[in-house]
Amino acid sequence: MAIEHGKVQVMNNALRMVGSYHLDTNDTTSVTYQIADRAFDDAMVSIFSENVFTYNTIRRYYSDATDLSTLTDAEKPAEHWKYRVVLPNKGPNNYQGFQRVVKVTNKEGNALLDWYAEVYQAPNTAVVYDEPYYLFTTEKDFHVYYTFIPNGDGGTNRGDGIANMDAHLVRAVTLYMAQSMCIELSGSETRQELLFNQYVRAIRRARVIEGRGNPAQRYIHDGNSQLMNSHYGYGSV
Repeated sequence: MAIEHGKVQVMNNALRMVGSYHLDTNDTTSVTYQIADRAFDDAMVSIFSENVFTYNTIRRYYSDATDLSTLTDAEKPAEHWKYRVVLPNKGPNNYQGFQRVVKVTNKEGNALLDWYAEVYQAPNTAVVYDEPYYLFTTEKDFHVYYTFIPNGDGGTNRGDGIANMDAHLVRAVTLYMAQSMCIELSGSETRQELLFNQYVRAIRRARVIEGRGNPAQRYIHDGNSQLMNSHYGYGSV
């Protein structure tokens, strides 16, 4: 039999750590459910807004950047930048929207250090929640790696459900929830402190496992070293 760790299962695991009764599958109205549901959302936001994991990282390729020469002076942060793209909106209903830009690379995969992200407010307009996020570069074609905050409630998009979340991340989410709602449900500060310490160890372990699954850095060779390219190209026109 397959082992499930959907939202209800994670909520019940956290409640069990607190010493509370479990939730029925159809329970969406009880006080316990409301507390656990809020703790679940808090855990997802806290963990995935502060950490970069493969699970909540997306790479997107842009080849249709807007040439800044076609825009007004007010729309340009500086003459230095040449191109602009719109990053995925992170509005209240779009958990796939960008949370933090991790890195930007060119088509060959070499890191671009010359980029800038901002929210632009047009003159004489009010600021709205879904104001577009722009990324400016000197390159027209590039890859953007960015993190997002998973939803976890269920759906078809990546991050909508946690059934495909790694076990070490599920444990971190569960322990965060448990320590978050422990005092409210059990009144025990001692148990809350114990659960918090377990969460700290769990999130550290998750970071270590993530680090082991990815190389600390990419090997540098003549083909991707900006220093070597500058050396070989010195004096050329």
